[in-house]
Amino acid sequence: MDKQMIRRNTTVGRIRGEAGQTPTEYLMIVGIMAAVVLIAFIVFFWDKVKPAAENWSGNAAAAVDSSNNSKFNTVQEGGGGKK
Repeated sequence: MDKQMIRRNTTVGRIRGEAGQTPTEYLMIVGIMAAVVLIAFIVFFWDKVKPAAENWSGNAAAAVDSSNNSKFNTVQEGGGGKK
């Protein structure tokens, strides 16, 4: 065999031997991309979104508070079992 044939077979074997990216590598890439997007979002758009986020969190807190103070809360009244 000549050197070109050996070199070609080695290259083809290398290409076929690589299985590509594993799910762990994809998850790492997605995590890094999510962090970059989150940082960019906070830096560039937070002033516009802040009032809506405060409104949403206030509504969520009010819903939880009203649920805790409810007279008819089934969790505190026995959970719907036989009476």
